[in-house]
Amino acid sequence: MLVVLALATFLIGCDPNAATKGGSSNGGNSSGGSNDGYTISGKIANSTPGAQVFLDEVESKRVNVIDTGVVAEDGSFELKGKVAGQTLGRLRLGNGRSSVMLILDNNNMQVEMDARNPKEYSISGSKESVELKDLITKIQTTPPQQRDAYLVNYVKNTNNVLLGYMAVSNLKIDNHYAVFQEFAKRINKEMPNSNLNKEFQSYVASRANVMNTSVGKAAPDLKLAKPNGKEMALSELKGKIVLVDFWASWCRPCRKENPAVVAAYNKYKSKGFEVFSVSLDKQKERWEKAIKDDGLIWNGHVSDLGGWQSKAAATYGVKSIPQTFLLDKEGKIIAKNLRGPALEKKLEELLGA
Repeated sequence: MLVVLALATFLIGCDPNAATKGGSSNGGNSSGGSNDGYTISGKIANSTPGAQVFLDEVESKRVNVIDTGVVAEDGSFELKGKVAGQTLGRLRLGNGRSSVMLILDNNNMQVEMDARNPKEYSISGSKESVELKDLITKIQTTPPQQRDAYLVNYVKNTNNVLLGYMAVSNLKIDNHYAVFQEFAKRINKEMPNSNLNKEFQSYVASRANVMNTSVGKAAPDLKLAKPNGKEMALSELKGKIVLVDFWASWCRPCRKENPAVVAAYNKYKSKGFEVFSVSLDKQKERWEKAIKDDGLIWNGHVSDLGGWQSKAAATYGVKSIPQTFLLDKEGKIIAKNLRGPALEKKLEELLGA
């Protein structure tokens, strides 16, 4: 899943990768922050006096500590500092169990927290941080079938790019690629030099091939060498129902799934079912041995022996195996990652019992 899914990660707290005290460089929307810097104050109920409070700058994969403070006897705390521009922030207790996501800028805000009940907190003094709290609550409480529509609408209509980022990060890119593409243009325009933007651009670009192999699309042709050195193209199997199966001899889940593929092949090969197995092996001997040991008797075994650098895997956006694509007789992708009974059920539907 997208590493930009900051919300799911940071609501439960995580340790920072780096500890640096200084200004933010994200440069998001300005909300009229003061040149004097920020002041974040408040109280943390049920906290141990002397406990540390950390203010983190969230940059997707990276979390930088930019300020620290100590909880007083009465539970109060105060942090003062300065950031270069609006950025995603997180206020947390040292144990990481209690944390609050913020939109941080050079303004004053007040935060009330409960160390024993991390979900109970209040924010005032920062309009955007209040909106972020409302967004998080909405994501947590809205049924899945309604949540996507809410988030898509939120991404399109919010005036704050960081709030949009948090919303889009809680959508599945495979289901909403166009939304991610559109938001990528916006964040690149408003926060061009931020790490948040750079990682978002990289992620959206990396998923382009996945979208090229979504259900309903024509499967990209592949032409690779068989174990005997002769090349075979996927397009040679047009006119048949084809399972394109990405696997490898070293992949235990793949090997465990192979008997189910063999059973499906034996049952439906006479009705027009074929398997096109693309191996991510690097060693030809191990590839050939696995084919023999697992009884993979079909003719369509190919590989460039590139391992994870396989061009075929890149073309199909394959990042994990086993991964399969079921093609109809015209070479269109009609299903993905069908396993065992699910594969047999689909083949029965297409080819009869």
